[in-house]
Amino acid sequence: MKYNNFIKNNLAASKFAHMYIIVVSIFLFAYTFSTPIQNWDMLGYAASATSLLNTDVNYIHSTVYEQFKQYASNEEYLQLTINHSYRNVMFNDPIAFSQQIPFYKIRILFTLLILGFVKMGVNVFVASHFITTAFTCTGILVFYYAFRKYIHPYFWAVIPIFFILFGGHDVARIVTADSLAFLWVGLICYAFLEQKWLAFFTLLILSTLVRTDMLVLTALFTTYLFFFHKDLRIASLITLVISVLLFIAINKYTGNYGWSAVFYYALVSDMMATNPEVYSTYGISISQYFKALFSGLSLFFYDIPTLFFEAVVTLQFSILLLENKDTTSEKSFFSRLFDSPMFILTLISILYVASHYLLFPLLDSRFFVGQYLIAGLVLLVSISQLIEKGSN
Repeated sequence: MKYNNFIKNNLAASKFAHMYIIVVSIFLFAYTFSTPIQNWDMLGYAASATSLLNTDVNYIHSTVYEQFKQYASNEEYLQLTINHSYRNVMFNDPIAFSQQIPFYKIRILFTLLILGFVKMGVNVFVASHFITTAFTCTGILVFYYAFRKYIHPYFWAVIPIFFILFGGHDVARIVTADSLAFLWVGLICYAFLEQKWLAFFTLLILSTLVRTDMLVLTALFTTYLFFFHKDLRIASLITLVISVLLFIAINKYTGNYGWSAVFYYALVSDMMATNPEVYSTYGISISQYFKALFSGLSLFFYDIPTLFFEAVVTLQFSILLLENKDTTSEKSFFSRLFDSPMFILTLISILYVASHYLLFPLLDSRFFVGQYLIAGLVLLVSISQLIEKGSN
């Protein structure tokens, strides 16, 4: 895709938009890093990083909770250790606590980065929050560089609103590998739109190290390229095969319990099962799966980030239909759509959210902030193109 003329005709506004996004990112970093949300997952990630240094379960347990006591306020410490039955078990039982590690260690790249800061003498919780905040705020810049050619400079003013409505500010405040996934999706978009295919396929392969469920994203991109870009078929196939092998290797290395154990923990036990090694062999019945599937469907109708995503996609597709309803061309309407990188990014985002929900029926916006923001940015691209046509 080429630069739109309004970029060339509004160089001053484009430079201001660039500085604006930088300032927004810096402000967001300062705000979110100074107002972290202390969630229990931060203990799981801390244990994962510590386990790379020492595998003794008692050492991991004592080290993590000692550092947490130094880091947290008394109220936060009690909230994440005593004032909840599951957390109380984790606080008192090193064996049960150690069995949570595979759930977090599987995000191997995020864990390794935390370990890097720990080895420099930084408190593991300070390191975790710094990395989370830095990745999320840098991600906003990456998305800007990916889409700046195609969006009118004035429209970047609404990006903070989009980011908040999609729940991105919470991702920046909670220790989670979803922050790195957000940044990674931005990098993938940049490489895809710039047609930097070596970087693109490399990012897809490495995305499995960020979050193993991003294998779904890799499968969607490589399937599209395999069928619609003959010159990239071999690279797409090789990328998918390597990603699957890497997925298997990561699961084996981290001792991950598998899909059914995660499903049981989050959606059957309601995150109260304390010894996953026991229930990892349970399996999931059809009735348990469909109960979880249908119980979460209501979120598609009242979860604010998801509703905003649905509204943005609906508006975007409405513009596409209106633009093309009277157009005559040798190519069919759908052929033109599948030649559009912007449409493909939105379509893959929709399919990723749907596939992720079918595999793991938990609609948490932190999983999908990157996909949600893609839809918002492509909507701005569509409106920008309407303005471009009108001005011509």
